[in-house]
Amino acid sequence: MSAAAQLSASVADEVARRIANPWSVPRPPRPSEELAPAGVRAVGIDVVDVARLESLVARRGDRLVARLLTPAERALCSGTSAGYRLNCIAGRLAAKEAVRKTLTGYGTRAGWHDVEITRGGSGEPLPLLTGRAEEAFRMAGLTALHLSITHDAGVAVAVALAS
Repeated sequence: MSAAAQLSASVADEVARRIANPWSVPRPPRPSEELAPAGVRAVGIDVVDVARLESLVARRGDRLVARLLTPAERALCSGTSAGYRLNCIAGRLAAKEAVRKTLTGYGTRAGWHDVEITRGGSGEPLPLLTGRAEEAFRMAGLTALHLSITHDAGVAVAVALAS
């Protein structure tokens, strides 16, 4: 039998096997430390609706903002316009939640003040972990966090990558 005929026969056998038992289709390997030692190990994403946040702040006032943001974050968000302030707060909240999601089950006990979103030298968002969040980061065996925040169409979106 020729090589082409052997290949055709093996492909036909595989197709017949998959039709007979579709659940036996081999899955691609999952990323792991073994396969990707320096790769991304966790992804967190969160979206905050700025209008919804505005109504919450209108009802609950600055006490709510003080409960959610650290003093440094509140100072960072104290812009000249209410729109800037709300977008800044929404971005920080989305970022905090995205970072907490990268901590998987370990980060569920982390409080709002355990994750602080600061600014780097170029203005990029930098997560600063303390308390339970820092403990969860260590327990999960993570070594780095990368964060991006964007605002558009009345929402703030943050994505965090942990490796």
